[in-house]
Amino acid sequence: MRLFRLLLAAAAITAAPTSGAGETRLSIVYTNSLNGNLDYCRCPTDPRGGLVKRATEIQDIRNTFPNVVLFDAGDFLTVDEDRVLSRYVLEACRLIGYDAMVPGDQEFSCGADFLTAHAKGLPMVCANLELRKGSAWTRPFPKSLLLERGGVKIGVTAVIAPEAFRYYPRRLTEGLRVLNAAEAAAEEAALLRKRGAALVVLLSHSGFEADRELEKDLTGIDVIVGGHSQTLVKPPYRGRKAVVVQAGANGAHIGILELTLSADGPRVTGNSFRRPDESRPADDPRIRGIIERYNSELKNSYPKAQ
Repeated sequence: MRLFRLLLAAAAITAAPTSGAGETRLSIVYTNSLNGNLDYCRCPTDPRGGLVKRATEIQDIRNTFPNVVLFDAGDFLTVDEDRVLSRYVLEACRLIGYDAMVPGDQEFSCGADFLTAHAKGLPMVCANLELRKGSAWTRPFPKSLLLERGGVKIGVTAVIAPEAFRYYPRRLTEGLRVLNAAEAAAEEAALLRKRGAALVVLLSHSGFEADRELEKDLTGIDVIVGGHSQTLVKPPYRGRKAVVVQAGANGAHIGILELTLSADGPRVTGNSFRRPDESRPADDPRIRGIIERYNSELKNSYPKAQ
């Protein structure tokens, strides 16, 4: 009998979850403001790994942290109208396997038609952006998504601020319409809760200060993953209702927000950053191949400049 009890106790210890009973650990991995950095940069004062290093780092994060969801808060393309680079950046983002992305203003530098044509296969989300098609206003992307990790449903919606397009020429913005961000986010959050979301995340391409103000007006949002202002937010900003994070400039940092979800709601248990550079980690071979094709296309297009 004593041996039987010991065996039962050992089995219970082995089967015990890493968090408390009824709790689930979740890792929100977030990026923003890549600014078209496909390859790494040999920049001693501002090291950044580009997508070729980011892909390897994110795979390591997925292998290390529990129940990972991967989000981007926009400006993954450059501010310049560079259609060649943009095509290859979008291809690399597809390989990395984001769970949700909000388009930033820089995604429209080549025009809305270019973005909608080449972003196919990417999980773009935006609740308050409309594009004009003929005489009608249409929504180019879903207003929200419902994901699941570790048996927990995670709702994701996204918004962009109209001010993000302040310095863009009329030829790029006349076919865009940006609706009220707070109203759009709150409406989607309520719908996601009805669909069973235990956690609702807002991807916001508005800037850190705007996100702090937006957070005051929101209901139903637990986490705001921000972009546009290129602010490195550490520790996370804890508002009245939601936590706000952002990962800085030039896609250099990868943020990891660790949460524990229970019947009492989400609790932040950690927030850290990875910063790949030219020496580490190893290049992702798939994206190195994309870079080689990109460089080859440039060489063929501008042979005299090589």
